[in-house]
Amino acid sequence: MLKKKKTEINEKTMTLVFVLLAFVLLTVWAMTQPFDSGPDEHMRYLVADYIYKYHGALPRGDDPEVRNKVWGISYAYYPIVSYMVSAVFMRIARLFTNPGYSIFKVARMADVLFVTGAVYFVVKASGKLFPKEKYSPEVRWMFAALAGFMPQAIFLGTYVNTDSLALLSMAMILYSWACYLEAGDWSLRNSILLAVGMAVCALSYYNAYGWILCSFLFFCLTVLLCREEPVKQRVAFLFRRGIVIAAVTLALCGWWFIRNAVLYDGDLIGRKACAQCAEKYAAVDYRPSRYPTPEKLNWSWKDILLYQDPGWQHNWLLTVLVSFIGTFGLMQIYMPYSVSKAYFLFFGMGGIGILTMLGMFYPKKRTVVKERKAAGSEKLKIKTITVYDKWDRKGIFHLLLILLILIPVGLFMYYVYYSDNQAQGRYIMPALYPAMYFVTAGWNRLLERFVKKENIRMWIYRILTALLVASPFLCYIFLVVPFYG
Repeated sequence: MLKKKKTEINEKTMTLVFVLLAFVLLTVWAMTQPFDSGPDEHMRYLVADYIYKYHGALPRGDDPEVRNKVWGISYAYYPIVSYMVSAVFMRIARLFTNPGYSIFKVARMADVLFVTGAVYFVVKASGKLFPKEKYSPEVRWMFAALAGFMPQAIFLGTYVNTDSLALLSMAMILYSWACYLEAGDWSLRNSILLAVGMAVCALSYYNAYGWILCSFLFFCLTVLLCREEPVKQRVAFLFRRGIVIAAVTLALCGWWFIRNAVLYDGDLIGRKACAQCAEKYAAVDYRPSRYPTPEKLNWSWKDILLYQDPGWQHNWLLTVLVSFIGTFGLMQIYMPYSVSKAYFLFFGMGGIGILTMLGMFYPKKRTVVKERKAAGSEKLKIKTITVYDKWDRKGIFHLLLILLILIPVGLFMYYVYYSDNQAQGRYIMPALYPAMYFVTAGWNRLLERFVKKENIRMWIYRILTALLVASPFLCYIFLVVPFYG
């Protein structure tokens, strides 16, 4: 009992340490870097400033006060809840002081809290995804450090944007999935958490919408295929609990899509209206009809992958990969390539480990023991049968994690080819948590196979965890501070 209590205290302490470390780094970073230190921060901040100045009024996408003169559009066409929260912080700050020009730093506190919250939910999910009954406790902390403290993910919490809210929503959804995996059933509380996570995701950034689709699939598949009730009862539960999830989700996020439909002639997500606005107001060479996309230039994917802009240190593919790990400022501050290579090696080793675990995606064998009494006898006849558990919930979870990696990559490639040849790893950030889950599982497999002494494995995990947590701190101290200093 005493040992269990001590373990719980240690877990709470470690969780608090992780969350505080993230909050402190995010706050210091956000407060010290100058305005417009993240991609399109100026355009994004215009929306938050509009809501702040006009006491909560929401701008149209084509409002001149938020519209960019070059691109002819604004970020008011995209979900703006993140900016609404920033505006609330700005109004609160104004009650106590006049921040003046520095009020943009107050706006950034919304993003600081979003990513801090994401780290909290990742830490909570880690204990359920890598339970102590099966894994060493150090495994979960390495996953929490890897997924929560990826330098690029931390950077997203230091300037005004919506990617930070997307990270929070994905972490909430991941935690709800992990709670289901642990309990084996969709409790009302966990179902509501899933609904809130999906609603927040819908109000964050479109490239994260794969998490909504996969949450729908995960809920339906696990209810229909993994419960041991008769089919009729499974279907009844699916509709009964599914209605609750759908109702909560729509109640929280439906207003945004209704507003879009009213303002933009039925355009629920505003993408068509945004393109029309760009065609009308953008500088001539930046209008969608004239902007030189790879499609219009007849580029092959080889041309795209190997293309190197004069301002880049690497070709397109490597720029995407290194900026997924961490590239800061307006894509000007690169991590040393040797550090990026170390991350690539780390990911590669995890990938090799996963290749030895392909069974995690297949049906698992299950042994069933049947007992019965012989007629008129006290003796039990025991029969052991090995069956295949065709619909294993962990297997469904793993398959959907793969889909969660493929969806943002596919959306990004479509966007690059048909809209804008961006080489920014933040566009595939929705793949962060599932990818790092597989990397962690792969490392666990390799270390268990090749490092037989548990004490040595424990220290390897601890050292890796410490390095992963330290990484964004070192990036800030040795890269960001000197660049702006």
